[in-house]
Amino acid sequence: MKPGSSRGLGMRLVVVFSLIATLCALAFGYYVSQARQHVGADYTALVTDVVRAQQDPAALRMGLDSMIDHSDRMHLEQVHDVLWRIPRRIESVKRQLRGSELVPASYEQLFEELSYVESRLPALETAVDRVPEEGLDEADGEAILALGMEIEEGLAWAYSELNEQLHQASAEQRVLMGRLTLAVALLLLMLLLAVGAVMLMLLRLHRQRETMRLQSRTDELTSLSNRRWLRETAEQAFEWRRRHGTPLSLMLLDLDHFKRINDDFGHPLGDAVLVTFSRTLERHVRRVDTVARMGGEEFAILMPDSDLAGAEALAGRILRATRAMPLPGPAAHRRLTVSIGVVEVGDEMGFDRLYSRADQLLYRAKESGRDRVVTERDQVSAAPDTDGADRHDGMGITQQPWAGGS
Repeated sequence: MKPGSSRGLGMRLVVVFSLIATLCALAFGYYVSQARQHVGADYTALVTDVVRAQQDPAALRMGLDSMIDHSDRMHLEQVHDVLWRIPRRIESVKRQLRGSELVPASYEQLFEELSYVESRLPALETAVDRVPEEGLDEADGEAILALGMEIEEGLAWAYSELNEQLHQASAEQRVLMGRLTLAVALLLLMLLLAVGAVMLMLLRLHRQRETMRLQSRTDELTSLSNRRWLRETAEQAFEWRRRHGTPLSLMLLDLDHFKRINDDFGHPLGDAVLVTFSRTLERHVRRVDTVARMGGEEFAILMPDSDLAGAEALAGRILRATRAMPLPGPAAHRRLTVSIGVVEVGDEMGFDRLYSRADQLLYRAKESGRDRVVTERDQVSAAPDTDGADRHDGMGITQQPWAGGS
């Protein structure tokens, strides 16, 4: 698994979650602003008409008093103007009440009172029309004033009750909108939490999948590639070689007498030696090379763009590094060596054939005394003897001291 794979997915999920959270915040802000405007606007027009209508009873009383004292044309026109305005105000208020959110039962009695007032207006208008220019006598004036007060009191009571109901309804609506706003906020928060949970689950699933993928191609003890991943990598390397004609080499390595370490010091210390040897291999290879543990104490290195000479040079460095590698704990006095077989891809078209050739050379290195590199040049390169003498492998092939590159 690439180190940045889960981190990159996590960053993308964070960006997506941030965008969703921003959109939710903007939507909630827009909803709150619109809700406040609607709460304020629902009853604004109706309250305005009621406030204006509440002025009509006072205006009627003032006009009637002035008309009774001075029954001239100006005062008569003032009274007629109020009497003309009152039924229109009543009709406007009734129309808005029917279109409001108020329950009809709450204003039914008000409708009856306003309807009664409307029914009394024609009588008052007739009485006003009959007022002589020379003025009213006391009896007629009291009759008109009594009728006017009846209308005034009906209007004042109806509009006062209606105004109180509107303020109460507006307050209840504000409370309702506050609760609704809280509910919307909670829903958005739950949505964000759900989205976050889904994204977190996706990230965990991705990490689990990558972990399983890593485990399926990684050796558990050494964290090197395993046999399966080496084979997949080799197939890609073969395809690259076929396209571009570049060299490709394979190295098989087997630690010498490793069983003795397990027998003498136990498997935990043997495992520690394998891990140390794995880190040694990783320090000496290139980034393009693939180091794999094939099983037990056997390892492999696949080397793209490397011919046999380059692979031999790397094998020589690994030989020397293995001899110099300190062993842990009670095995510190021991010296570890490794046998190596190296091949370069020839005419074969698959990994199995290449691996078989390398395995034969590794076996030959083991049979020839270990601690050496064997290639298909039929020459076994080993560590120099202290006396510099040549050695024989028992197969009729002269084994020269190691003379590969550094």
